[in-house]
Amino acid sequence: MPEPLLSLQHVSKTFRGRATPFGSSEAKHAVQDVSLDIAPGETVALVGESGSGKSTLSRVALRLTDATAGRVLFDGTDVTQLRGRGLRALRRELSVVFQDPYTSLNPRQTVARILTGPLRNHGLPRDQKVLDELITSVGLEPEHLNRYPHQFSGGQRQRIGIARALATQPRMIIADEPVSALDVSIRAQILNLLGDLRDERGLALLVVSHDLAVVRGIADRVAVMQDGRLVESGPVEQIYADPKDPYTRSLLDAVPVPDPHRRSRPLPPTE
Repeated sequence: MPEPLLSLQHVSKTFRGRATPFGSSEAKHAVQDVSLDIAPGETVALVGESGSGKSTLSRVALRLTDATAGRVLFDGTDVTQLRGRGLRALRRELSVVFQDPYTSLNPRQTVARILTGPLRNHGLPRDQKVLDELITSVGLEPEHLNRYPHQFSGGQRQRIGIARALATQPRMIIADEPVSALDVSIRAQILNLLGDLRDERGLALLVVSHDLAVVRGIADRVAVMQDGRLVESGPVEQIYADPKDPYTRSLLDAVPVPDPHRRSRPLPPTE
């Protein structure tokens, strides 16, 4: 197996609230001793319910928040120690697609200005040819560059967010719930787009989701989080066919099936 591009090693993240006159602040252990490797060109789905710690872990990987303990290595470099130019270089190599395409795009900027931002920040060419190639790579047209976000549907806005993530030609993209804010009818289109871009560009992907059904068609491996801990991980078909942890089984039990009179597996017994 190739050396991992991203390696999370015993990562923990603890948040502390404000102290009160009646005692010390309470600690919230959002991530607890999680280790996870992602190889170049591999897609890993990080799955768990709201509050499981998956989004916090992805923010630690991006250095949008600092780990309380553990290390994050990107291509062998300890991300947790980066400052200044080193952190700027990481931002070019490791990009992000945010959850909500309605709030992640500046409504006062045209698509061209949105895409130009990361190019300018990293001193990359930002001529018309570059912008045309970016926007067409996600299934939109060059004429869309002069429009504003409110003129697009949710799926089109997420395509613009993906184009922005691609602007610096990263080696890896972290997509945090990339389709949860979208209509069911277009979720598959966005996931298929991410898969196609991965194959064309050799990208590594970390796809964060609360829904195991969403990630099955795109992931090579699945990692399941519960209460800040990694409870199970493995190849996607193995996880779906033979989940070992009760929590993983409960997530699969919640996946709807096409025939309402048939369930993919029996429901767990009620107390």
